[in-house]
Amino acid sequence: MEIIESSEAFKTVNGTFQFHCVKGIVRQDNVLYLAKWKDRRQKPFYFSQLYDVQLLETEDRGPEVRPSWMVVPAYNCYVKTPSLFVYGGAADLEKRILREVETCEVLREHPHPNIASYYGCRDTRGRVSGLCFKQYTLTLLEKVNPKHLNKSAFLSSGRPLVNYGMKPCLDGILEGIRHLHSLGLVHNDITPSNIMFDDDGTPVLIDFDSCRYVGESLRDTETKRTHEWHDPDVKTAMEKNDLDAFAELETWLFGLSADEFLFK
Repeated sequence: MEIIESSEAFKTVNGTFQFHCVKGIVRQDNVLYLAKWKDRRQKPFYFSQLYDVQLLETEDRGPEVRPSWMVVPAYNCYVKTPSLFVYGGAADLEKRILREVETCEVLREHPHPNIASYYGCRDTRGRVSGLCFKQYTLTLLEKVNPKHLNKSAFLSSGRPLVNYGMKPCLDGILEGIRHLHSLGLVHNDITPSNIMFDDDGTPVLIDFDSCRYVGESLRDTETKRTHEWHDPDVKTAMEKNDLDAFAELETWLFGLSADEFLFK
């Protein structure tokens, strides 16, 4: 048995965020499965040590390609495909991909320097098998927090890789957010991991699978929002969601506003 990838899962118990299990993608006899195990310190060696095992169906899970969509060859670009975890039991996977393609088509028709460049979708047997974007290599999280410290640890670390020269980065991201809002869209997942840099240092927003039009519900299972980077009580797409996350991002970087940081 081979473990392809794994991720720790947590849940809230009596108001406390606690470890629940490890979710993993495993290969057994050249077949992929989604499974769970309890021990976060010791990886399982045998298939019998797993529970909640599900066969992973990955072929032809995307929506049928529509004539109005741009289709491009998948080379010299980054091809975004669903995480293998999403394939496990995701009955609404086709709907998720469909929604993101439609959002990205809007962005392709209305480009902005602070929004990731979308080229089109990849077609496999008439279905969408990936979304093709310009290749970016570094996230804001990797740039200033390479150890991936949690929020409180990062704020208390002194943030040695953060300097006031990063203010233009924030300004650019705010411009990207405003561009989305001008199209009636809300990103809903503004985080350091969803900001990347172009070769010339221009910051760009990425990851539009949680993008919704203003007023749309965020209660569906498709909407992914990052823990600690959103208000879980907010269940509707509003411009304020992105602006609040931007203010949180500014505090995360500088510990206070960027202008206050300059004169600290």
